[in-house]
Amino acid sequence: MPSRQEQLLDAAIAVLGSQGSRQLTHRAVDAAAGVPAGSASNYFKTREALVNAMIVRFAERERAAWEGLAGMITPQSPQELSAVLAAYVRRAVGADRVMTIARYSVFIEAALRPEAREQLTESAREIRRWGADWLRSIGAPNPGLACELLLDAVDGLILHHLAYPDLAGDLEARLEAMVRGNLGA
Repeated sequence: MPSRQEQLLDAAIAVLGSQGSRQLTHRAVDAAAGVPAGSASNYFKTREALVNAMIVRFAERERAAWEGLAGMITPQSPQELSAVLAAYVRRAVGADRVMTIARYSVFIEAALRPEAREQLTESAREIRRWGADWLRSIGAPNPGLACELLLDAVDGLILHHLAYPDLAGDLEARLEAMVRGNLGA
Protein backbone atom coordinates (compact mmCIF):
# COMPACT_ATOMS: atom_id res chain seq x y z
CA MET A 1 0.00 0.00 0.00
CA PRO A 2 1.54 3.33 -1.03
CA SER A 3 2.07 5.96 1.64
CA ARG A 4 0.03 9.18 1.58
CA GLN A 5 3.02 10.97 0.08
CA GLU A 6 3.35 8.31 -2.66
CA GLN A 7 -0.40 8.56 -3.35
CA LEU A 8 -0.05 12.30 -3.81
CA LEU A 9 2.95 11.91 -6.09
CA ASP A 10 1.19 9.23 -8.14
CA ALA A 11 -1.75 11.62 -8.46
CA ALA A 12 0.67 14.37 -9.56
CA ILE A 13 2.01 12.05 -12.28
CA ALA A 14 -1.59 11.33 -13.36
CA VAL A 15 -2.42 15.05 -13.50
CA LEU A 16 0.72 15.76 -15.48
CA GLY A 17 0.00 12.96 -17.96
CA SER A 18 -3.69 13.70 -18.39
CA GLN A 19 -3.90 17.47 -18.09
CA GLY A 20 -0.42 18.83 -18.77
CA SER A 21 2.14 20.72 -16.75
CA ARG A 22 0.15 23.94 -16.53
CA GLN A 23 -2.59 22.09 -14.64
CA LEU A 24 -0.19 20.53 -12.15
CA THR A 25 -1.22 22.33 -8.97
CA HIS A 26 -1.56 21.33 -5.35
CA ARG A 27 -5.34 21.60 -5.67
CA ALA A 28 -5.42 19.38 -8.80
CA VAL A 29 -3.25 16.79 -7.06
CA ASP A 30 -5.52 16.77 -4.00
CA ALA A 31 -8.56 16.27 -6.23
CA ALA A 32 -6.90 13.51 -8.26
CA ALA A 33 -5.77 11.72 -5.09
CA GLY A 34 -9.22 12.08 -3.50
CA VAL A 35 -7.80 13.70 -0.37
CA PRO A 36 -8.84 16.84 1.50
CA ALA A 37 -7.80 20.18 0.02
CA GLY A 38 -4.43 21.26 1.36
CA SER A 39 -3.01 17.74 1.69
CA ALA A 40 -0.46 18.12 -1.10
CA SER A 41 0.72 21.48 0.18
CA ASN A 42 1.26 19.95 3.63
CA TYR A 43 3.86 17.61 2.10
CA PHE A 44 5.17 19.89 -0.65
CA LYS A 45 5.20 23.54 0.32
CA THR A 46 5.88 24.87 -3.18
CA ARG A 47 5.09 23.77 -6.71
CA GLU A 48 8.81 23.32 -7.25
CA ALA A 49 9.00 20.93 -4.29
CA LEU A 50 6.00 19.02 -5.68
CA VAL A 51 7.55 18.75 -9.15
CA ASN A 52 10.95 17.67 -7.82
CA ALA A 53 9.41 15.00 -5.58
CA MET A 54 7.17 13.85 -8.44
CA ILE A 55 10.22 13.40 -10.68
CA VAL A 56 11.89 11.24 -8.02
CA ARG A 57 8.70 9.15 -7.68
CA PHE A 58 8.37 8.87 -11.44
CA ALA A 59 11.95 7.59 -11.72
CA GLU A 60 11.27 5.00 -8.99
CA ARG A 61 8.16 3.76 -10.78
CA GLU A 62 9.83 3.61 -14.18
CA ARG A 63 12.84 1.75 -12.79
CA ALA A 64 10.55 -0.74 -11.03
CA ALA A 65 8.56 -1.34 -14.23
CA TRP A 66 11.70 -2.03 -16.26
CA GLU A 67 13.16 -4.16 -13.48
CA GLY A 68 10.04 -6.30 -13.52
CA LEU A 69 10.17 -6.65 -17.29
CA ALA A 70 13.89 -7.45 -17.30
CA GLY A 71 13.36 -10.09 -14.62
CA MET A 72 10.59 -11.84 -16.55
CA ILE A 73 11.99 -11.88 -20.07
CA THR A 74 15.33 -12.57 -21.71
CA PRO A 75 14.89 -12.42 -25.48
CA GLN A 76 16.91 -15.05 -27.35
CA SER A 77 16.61 -13.65 -30.89
CA PRO A 78 16.11 -10.35 -32.69
CA GLN A 79 12.51 -11.39 -33.39
CA GLU A 80 11.84 -12.04 -29.69
CA LEU A 81 13.38 -8.71 -28.73
CA SER A 82 11.29 -6.96 -31.40
CA ALA A 83 8.16 -8.63 -30.03
CA VAL A 84 8.98 -7.52 -26.46
CA LEU A 85 9.59 -3.97 -27.63
CA ALA A 86 6.38 -3.98 -29.69
CA ALA A 87 4.41 -5.06 -26.60
CA TYR A 88 6.13 -2.31 -24.61
CA VAL A 89 5.28 0.34 -27.23
CA ARG A 90 1.66 -0.82 -27.48
CA ARG A 91 1.27 -0.65 -23.71
CA ALA A 92 2.98 2.76 -23.57
CA VAL A 93 0.60 4.29 -26.11
CA GLY A 94 -2.44 2.32 -24.88
CA ALA A 95 -3.02 1.26 -21.28
CA ASP A 96 -0.11 3.37 -19.95
CA ARG A 97 -0.77 6.41 -22.15
CA VAL A 98 -1.15 8.83 -19.21
CA MET A 99 2.10 7.59 -17.64
CA THR A 100 3.84 7.86 -21.01
CA ILE A 101 2.71 11.43 -21.58
CA ALA A 102 3.83 12.23 -18.03
CA ARG A 103 7.19 10.63 -18.89
CA TYR A 104 7.81 13.03 -21.76
CA SER A 105 6.68 15.95 -19.60
CA VAL A 106 9.14 14.83 -16.91
CA PHE A 107 11.91 14.79 -19.53
CA ILE A 108 11.13 18.41 -20.34
CA GLU A 109 11.11 19.33 -16.65
CA ALA A 110 14.51 17.66 -16.26
CA ALA A 111 15.86 19.63 -19.20
CA LEU A 112 14.81 22.80 -17.38
CA ARG A 113 15.76 21.67 -13.84
CA PRO A 114 19.33 20.43 -13.49
CA GLU A 115 18.60 19.20 -9.95
CA ALA A 116 16.03 16.76 -11.35
CA ARG A 117 18.39 15.19 -13.87
CA GLU A 118 20.39 13.08 -11.41
CA GLN A 119 17.51 10.76 -10.49
CA LEU A 120 16.41 10.34 -14.10
CA THR A 121 19.97 9.78 -15.27
CA GLU A 122 20.50 6.98 -12.74
CA SER A 123 17.25 5.32 -13.82
CA ALA A 124 18.26 5.59 -17.47
CA ARG A 125 21.62 3.99 -16.68
CA GLU A 126 19.94 1.03 -14.98
CA ILE A 127 17.47 0.56 -17.82
CA ARG A 128 20.29 0.71 -20.35
CA ARG A 129 22.23 -1.94 -18.40
CA TRP A 130 19.24 -4.30 -18.60
CA GLY A 131 18.79 -3.53 -22.29
CA ALA A 132 22.48 -4.10 -22.97
CA ASP A 133 22.19 -7.50 -21.27
CA TRP A 134 19.32 -8.37 -23.61
CA LEU A 135 21.31 -7.27 -26.65
CA ARG A 136 24.40 -9.14 -25.46
CA SER A 137 22.30 -12.31 -25.19
CA ILE A 138 21.32 -12.06 -28.86
CA GLY A 139 24.82 -11.32 -30.10
CA ALA A 140 25.18 -7.55 -30.34
CA PRO A 141 28.86 -6.71 -30.98
CA ASN A 142 28.59 -3.50 -28.90
CA PRO A 143 25.55 -4.02 -26.64
CA GLY A 144 25.92 -0.75 -24.72
CA LEU A 145 25.89 1.41 -27.83
CA ALA A 146 23.22 -0.74 -29.49
CA CYS A 147 21.01 -0.32 -26.42
CA GLU A 148 21.41 3.45 -26.35
CA LEU A 149 20.52 3.73 -30.02
CA LEU A 150 17.62 1.32 -29.77
CA LEU A 151 16.06 2.89 -26.67
CA ASP A 152 16.43 6.37 -28.17
CA ALA A 153 14.70 5.12 -31.33
CA VAL A 154 11.94 3.45 -29.30
CA ASP A 155 11.37 6.71 -27.40
CA GLY A 156 10.99 8.50 -30.73
CA LEU A 157 8.66 5.80 -32.02
CA ILE A 158 6.45 6.10 -28.93
CA LEU A 159 6.38 9.89 -29.19
CA HIS A 160 5.35 9.68 -32.84
CA HIS A 161 2.66 7.10 -32.04
CA LEU A 162 1.26 9.50 -29.45
CA ALA A 163 1.43 12.57 -31.65
CA TYR A 164 0.68 11.05 -35.08
CA PRO A 165 -1.24 7.79 -34.58
CA ASP A 166 -2.41 7.79 -38.21
CA LEU A 167 1.21 7.66 -39.41
CA ALA A 168 2.26 4.82 -37.11
CA GLY A 169 2.93 2.16 -39.77
CA ASP A 170 3.84 -1.47 -39.13
CA LEU A 171 5.20 -1.48 -35.58
CA GLU A 172 6.73 -4.97 -35.66
CA ALA A 173 8.51 -4.37 -38.98
CA ARG A 174 9.93 -1.07 -37.77
CA LEU A 175 11.15 -2.54 -34.51
CA GLU A 176 12.68 -5.59 -36.14
CA ALA A 177 14.51 -3.32 -38.60
CA MET A 178 15.79 -1.22 -35.68
CA VAL A 179 16.94 -4.28 -33.74
CA ARG A 180 18.66 -5.85 -36.76
CA GLY A 181 20.22 -2.50 -37.65
CA ASN A 182 21.66 -2.19 -34.17
CA LEU A 183 23.03 -5.71 -34.36
CA GLY A 184 24.76 -4.98 -37.63
CA ALA A 185 22.65 -7.69 -39.31
